[in-house]
Amino acid sequence: MNVLLERLPTAVEISGKVYEINSDFRDCLNIILAFEDPELTEYEKRIVMLDLLYKEMPDDIVEACRVAVKFLNCGEEIRKSHKTKTRLYSFEKDAKYIFTAINQSHSIDLEKVEYLHWWKFCYMFLDVGEDCFFSHLVDLRARKAKNKLTKEEKEFCNNNPDLIDLPKVFSAEEIIEQNELLRILGERE
Repeated sequence: MNVLLERLPTAVEISGKVYEINSDFRDCLNIILAFEDPELTEYEKRIVMLDLLYKEMPDDIVEACRVAVKFLNCGEEIRKSHKTKTRLYSFEKDAKYIFTAINQSHSIDLEKVEYLHWWKFCYMFLDVGEDCFFSHLVDLRARKAKNKLTKEEKEFCNNNPDLIDLPKVFSAEEIIEQNELLRILGERE
């Protein structure tokens, strides 16, 4: 799809049937926030995604999940990578910095916007200016992950862990392992 030539999608096709979706950035951000929530299982995250994205639940749930993830990824298929990417931002933790970065870079007050397509939000998010605090924060986190910080930056990071460090998002397997470990430890007491 060429976003310069075609309208952004507000419906998707699954198994030959067209389903309307909630394409506003707020709905999609709520889905992303669910995926960042360590309290939810993978199954619960998928239920949240399906409930929030589709106005009518598709019959083919497996395909609905695949199409939903593709939509959330702005029409691109997710490519599986063997490398674990370092998280550089969180829509939950960095919300206020993202809010101001979009305002500063694109002169859009998200609070006053009635509707903004998810893809348009993503495109603006990916193109926030380098002079925004959020851009500096992401750059600092990236350089910290690569051990490329100056002495002053290391000191800043050590003195501001609440700002710099992101919460770990656990996979379903990790949550099960943790629960099993807690169960075993509880049996020993």
